[in-house]
Amino acid sequence: MLSMRKEWFNFVAVTRKKLARKTKKDVSHREAMKSAALTWPKEKIRILNRQRREERKKAKERAVAQSAKSSVPQKADE
Repeated sequence: MLSMRKEWFNFVAVTRKKLARKTKKDVSHREAMKSAALTWPKEKIRILNRQRREERKKAKERAVAQSAKSSVPQKADE
């Protein structure tokens, strides 16, 4: 998983590309940061939800693997 700082800069990069397409001019990183700051709270919630969802999925897979391992009947010695 990426840190929130990395996620922020990735979001700024995406925003910068969108602004450049929209304005048909080059957009500076600083201008993109100003624009991205307006929509960042909503995006941050989406990122956090995605991270939580991935954690739940991994935990569920671990639980399934653990229960499958413990529920396999042992072969008795004859």
